Amino acid sequence: MKLKKEAVYTKKAPEPGNYSQAVKYNGLVFVSGQTADDVKTGEPVHGSVEEQTRLILTNIKNILKEAGSSLEKVLKVNVYISNIDDKKEMDKVYKEFFSQEIPPARIAMAVKGLDAGLDVEIDVIAYE
Repeated sequence: MKLKKEAVYTKKAPEPGNYSQAVKYNGLVFVSGQTADDVKTGEPVHGSVEEQTRLILTNIKNILKEAGSSLEKVLKVNVYISNIDDKKEMDKVYKEFFSQEIPPARIAMAVKGLDAGLDVEIDVIAYE
């Protein structure tokens, strides 16, 4: 059996740079790191950590839907946040999107210098 790598693209998420919004392989969906970018303008949204998290997870939800998956099928989440003191604010919104009985595995880490001076970036791995 030959396995095939497939790019995922939707207009309901920000345009990717020199990467795919997501890649499907062998029943898994690998969503690229998403920041708070407006889908219509492509511009970064420098709102609160809650606003950025909500926009990011909405974009991820749209990418997963295009891939034939969903937030309920997310296995692993990586959260990158510019200030660990804002983790509580991010978590408030995160719980709205991942409220299932078995939430995904996750890491949340403070990093320096996210793209466009934003505060949050999130990537996920899900299954189809």
